[in-house]
Amino acid sequence: MATAPPLTASPSGTALVSLEDVSVTARRTGAPLLAVEALALRPGTRSVVMGPSGAGKSLLLSSLTGRLPAGAALSGSRTAAPGLRIGFVPQRGSEALHPLLPVARQLRAVTRAGAARTAEVLAAVGLDAEAIGGRRPAELSGGQLQRVAISLAFLGSPALVIADEPTSALDNTSRDETLAMLRDLSATTGSALVVATHDPLVREQLDADLMTIDAGRVLTGAAAPDRTAVAA
Repeated sequence: MATAPPLTASPSGTALVSLEDVSVTARRTGAPLLAVEALALRPGTRSVVMGPSGAGKSLLLSSLTGRLPAGAALSGSRTAAPGLRIGFVPQRGSEALHPLLPVARQLRAVTRAGAARTAEVLAAVGLDAEAIGGRRPAELSGGQLQRVAISLAFLGSPALVIADEPTSALDNTSRDETLAMLRDLSATTGSALVVATHDPLVREQLDADLMTIDAGRVLTGAAAPDRTAVAA
């Protein structure tokens, strides 16, 4: 189904991030939380992570970024390309933004992008920098906040963008618009994209490969059961 290059079972070659024989456990009890035999994310790929609530989707995203929650420990091998930049889109756009700073100011401060580049990326997500740049997050709608969060994720020219259920708080129209932005920006910038979701339509609209988390184990490629016909 997907036309994007598939996930590979080998963490070698030109992988942006690779996990090999990775186990994530609870620090206090040692209880297993997540297991990944081998996973490599390649440049320009689009992937969707699906699985039931509590299966470890967010934990896998954290493992890919190298920033685990305080109560988790990782063993095994995580390898990242030198100087790898990773953009992140949270579930709600407000989570990516400082509540007291004007939008354009904080985008430039975080990414060190100039005003022209900031306006260009905001325009790519359908926002007018002059109209919203001086506003604080509380003065924007939920859809606008998510667009700002997407622009923030891509503004630093990352090789990889990770999004944790970015459409779960949106209505269907806003969801479709958000997915179109993610797809188009990843295509035009060449950034790889990984999206965790419960919504099977996300994979279809992103034309993405499937990663499934089942009973704490990550399955990729041909090993992954296709659950797009049933909501996780």
